[in-house]
Amino acid sequence: MAASLHLAAPAARAPRPTSLPGRQTCQHKPRAPAVSRQTAPQCWSTPRQRLVSSSASSPPAAQATGSINARAATGNDAAAAAAACASLEVDHSSSDAQQQAAPSSQQDLQQDAAAPASARASSSSSSSSSLEEQPPEGGQPPVAALAAARGVGVTPATAPLPSAVVPVEAAQAATEAAGAAVASAGAGVLGMPDPSAERSTDFRDPWSSLMRWSRYFRSRETNDALDRLEKVVVFGGGSFGTAMAVTLARQKSELQVTLLLRDPYLCKDINELHCNTRYLKDFTLPPNVSATTSPREAILGAQFAIHAVPVQHTRVFLEGIKELVPPSLPIISVSKGIEVSTGQLMSEVVPSVLGKKQRTVYISGPSFANEVMSGRLTCVVAASRDKSLARTVQRLFASPAMRVNTTTDVIGVEICGSLKNVLAIAAGIVEGLELGPNAMAALVSQGCAEIRWLATKMGGKTATISGLSGLGDIMLTCYGSLSRNRTVGVRLGRGEKLSDILASSSQVAEGVATAEVVVNLAHKYRVQMPVLTAVAQVVDGHLTARQAVFEIMNLPQIEER
Repeated sequence: MAASLHLAAPAARAPRPTSLPGRQTCQHKPRAPAVSRQTAPQCWSTPRQRLVSSSASSPPAAQATGSINARAATGNDAAAAAAACASLEVDHSSSDAQQQAAPSSQQDLQQDAAAPASARASSSSSSSSSLEEQPPEGGQPPVAALAAARGVGVTPATAPLPSAVVPVEAAQAATEAAGAAVASAGAGVLGMPDPSAERSTDFRDPWSSLMRWSRYFRSRETNDALDRLEKVVVFGGGSFGTAMAVTLARQKSELQVTLLLRDPYLCKDINELHCNTRYLKDFTLPPNVSATTSPREAILGAQFAIHAVPVQHTRVFLEGIKELVPPSLPIISVSKGIEVSTGQLMSEVVPSVLGKKQRTVYISGPSFANEVMSGRLTCVVAASRDKSLARTVQRLFASPAMRVNTTTDVIGVEICGSLKNVLAIAAGIVEGLELGPNAMAALVSQGCAEIRWLATKMGGKTATISGLSGLGDIMLTCYGSLSRNRTVGVRLGRGEKLSDILASSSQVAEGVATAEVVVNLAHKYRVQMPVLTAVAQVVDGHLTARQAVFEIMNLPQIEER
C-alpha cells in the first residue's frame, strides 16, 4: 500500500522550501538544501529534494521515501538518480481532499510560489553548499530533454505529479527501469552524451600513428647488408646453430651457408639428404645450406661467422682454427653459458683466443630451435658494444617471422642467458616433485631476483633482466616443454641419477656445467643466491632434490627486495 505523505508545518521551522503553484516541476532552485557537496544530486530542484532535507521533521513514511531519494541521489548511479528525480514527484493540486488534509503546507507552498523570482534566487545563492544547476532555456531539464530527443521513455519532470508518494518497492523498480532506459540510449553521467564514440576514436589514434610511423620508417630503410652478403660460415652443427643457418638461408636464396662440423656422417646427411639427421630430423634444409669438415674451406670467403659451439668446448675449438680466422671476420655468438674452468663469459673467451680486435655480437632470447625452423614468430636480442655491428646483424636476421632488438649491455644479456639454464633445472625439479603451480611461481620469481642481483653487481642493466634476453628467455626455458635443462630437472626431481640422464641425452644441457660456476660467482660478488646454489648442490650430489626444497623453505623469513 502506498504510504501517503503528511506535510504538516512545524511550529518553528527552518526556511521554508520553495515550490511552484499547482504542478510541481524540476525547474526551480531550492533555498539552501541540506545536502552535502559530495552527495548533492546533479539534477534540477524538486519537492523530492526538499523532502530529503526536511525528513527529520516528517512522518516515518516520508522519512522512508526521503531515504530512497537520498540513496538515488548519492551520485553512485547518476542515471538512476536522474530517473528518481522524474518519477517521485508529488502533485499537490490533483486532489482537493489532499489540499484539505494539509492546508497549512499548501498555503506555505503557494506563498513561496508567489514570492518574486529574484528573492528566491538570492536566497538560494546565499548557501555555498548548493550544487543544483538552473535548467536551460526552454524550461526542460537535460535528462528529460535528452531522453525525449532519443526516444527514451523517461517521465519528464513537467508531467502531472502523482497524488501521493510511490511505495518503496515501486520507487526502486521505477528507478532501475528508468536508469536502464537512459543507459541503453547512450546517456552518460547526468544525461551527458555517451563518450564511447570518442573513446573508440582515441583507441584508434595511437595505433594509426604507430602504423604511419612504421610505414614511413620501412620506406626509408634499405637492407644493403643482406644484399652484399654472399657467404656465412656456422661453427657447429647443433640444433640452434642449424636453425640460425636456415634463417639466413631463407632470407636470400643466393646466399651460401656452410656448416663446419666434426662428424663426417652428419656432414654427408646434410649435403645429400638436406637434413640434420641428429638434431632436427623432422625438417628439410634449404638447398643453399651445406656442410664440411674442413675449416679452411668453410671459412674461406665468409663475411660472417655464427658461433654455435657449446661454451665448454669453445676455447679448444677456437684455438684450433684461430690461424684461419681473419681479424675482419665478425663473430655472431649464439652459445649461452659460462666457462667452468675460468668462470669467463663468452664475451671474454672469444677475445682471449682470437684477440680483442675481433668484432663480436651475442644473440640471446626466447628461441627454441624447433620453432625457429618451423618459421614461428620469434624475438631475440643482438648485444654488442659495437652499435653498428649490432644494427647490421639486426638487418641480416630480421624477417616477418623474427624480430631482432639491439643493446649494448653484453654482460646483462650473457648473465641472463647463462643463469636461466640453471634456473630451468630448478623449475624442472619442482615439476618432477609435483609441488604444484604455487611452488613453481615462487621458485621462478625468486630465481629471477637472484639473477638480477648478480647481473647488476657484474655491471648489467636492470632493463635487460626484465627484457627479452632476461625475463623472456627465463619464462621460455622454465616453462617450455622443449627445454633441455628443464627436462634434466624433471628427471632429477623424479629420482633419476644425473649420470644416467646425461648419458641418455643427445644434446648438451648447459645448465649442468654452469651450476658449478654459480657458487663461485655468488661468493666473488657477495650475492646470496639460495635457489641457484641449491641446484649446484643437487647436481654435485650433495643434496637430493627434495632435501634442497626443504632447506630452502626453512630459510629465515625476510623482507621482499
